[in-house]
Amino acid sequence: MISLFALDRAITSPYAGDSTRPTRSPYEVDDRASPECAATSASVAPLATHNTRDQRWGVPDELLVKEEVQGSIYMSSFQQKTCSKCGLIPAAGSQLRRCGSCLAVKYCSSACQTEDWASHRLVCKNVGAARKQELMPLLIAAQTGDVATVEKLLKAGARVDSGVFPDNQETPSIETPLFTSAMAGHAAVIAVLLEAGAKINRTAAGGFTPLFIAAQHGHTAAVSLLVGAGAEIDIMNDHQCTPLHIAAQKGHEAVLAVLIKAGGDINHTRDDGCSPVLMAVQSDHQAVLAMLITAGADIHQATDSGCSPVFIAAQVNNKTVLATLLKAGADANSRTDKGSTPLFIAAALGHEEVLVALLEAGAQMTATVDGYTPLMAATRGGHTSVMEALRQWIAGIRN
Repeated sequence: MISLFALDRAITSPYAGDSTRPTRSPYEVDDRASPECAATSASVAPLATHNTRDQRWGVPDELLVKEEVQGSIYMSSFQQKTCSKCGLIPAAGSQLRRCGSCLAVKYCSSACQTEDWASHRLVCKNVGAARKQELMPLLIAAQTGDVATVEKLLKAGARVDSGVFPDNQETPSIETPLFTSAMAGHAAVIAVLLEAGAKINRTAAGGFTPLFIAAQHGHTAAVSLLVGAGAEIDIMNDHQCTPLHIAAQKGHEAVLAVLIKAGGDINHTRDDGCSPVLMAVQSDHQAVLAMLITAGADIHQATDSGCSPVFIAAQVNNKTVLATLLKAGADANSRTDKGSTPLFIAAALGHEEVLVALLEAGAQMTATVDGYTPLMAATRGGHTSVMEALRQWIAGIRN
């Protein structure tokens, strides 16, 4: 005889009995397409404009441009070629290392930086602020799409790949002109920066590239330009998400089409095994799912814990994408690592329409590995309409 305690344990989570799992809401699994894939840090927030005597829109005169770019600090990151402590030029094949705080003063070794810290710490904050001030005009021009100002600043000597840490950010994430223009979708500015030698695959904190941030925001023209210029299609962020992943999660069909045509990996999984198909299913993007299926994506590919796209569709009650998956031949009887089936999770959560669709697709009312059936789960949850649907199906009644 099954105890009430055991029954409650079995239908509280597909991971019942696994002491290694964190406490979660009923039926919540680790494999939902989470915001981890997206660039959610302050690095995607607009840059704050600087309050200076020359804050104004439009193209400043040549003298003012040069003053902004070159006049803040003499030993800037633009010009420094020797170690700030010993004055030596780094050996061939090696580079000077920046101070991690001001990002302006450079050293040939950690020993020199440590030895110089006693004096440098007195001015580090002010030097860093000065460096940011001289970089800000190009960043703002790139963010606002001011092509003329970008061209003038570059001509005046601004470094195309220089970046700053945003004021409103706790975790450092260097923003470059190319990154900010990609985030805003300014294809014309992107073209100018690339022509000037901007590094197309340079990453911000979290591993986000200009292509990734453009794909996340649905900027098709920017994505096309970056892809055509040689951006790495399947470059991953810290969670192993690619631009194609984020396009699928956000439902950007045009961007997805560009990435698929360029050869993006439609079956690549992030660090928890989540695929672009599963992201489209989680977010209920039926058109995106159809595009992936047409391109040959694997609709059976499960996450690291065994959750299939059909299971996730049943769990989150996304009926349209479930129908698309079943029509394409997805397995209605797939099981997670703990033995939970799509039918079981639909019954436990009271998703009647999904449950009926699964039954009609051949889902079996088999028990989980712990011996609990979909009917028991529906009963425990008090889902009377689901209970009735299951009883009628058992009795051979098809409405």
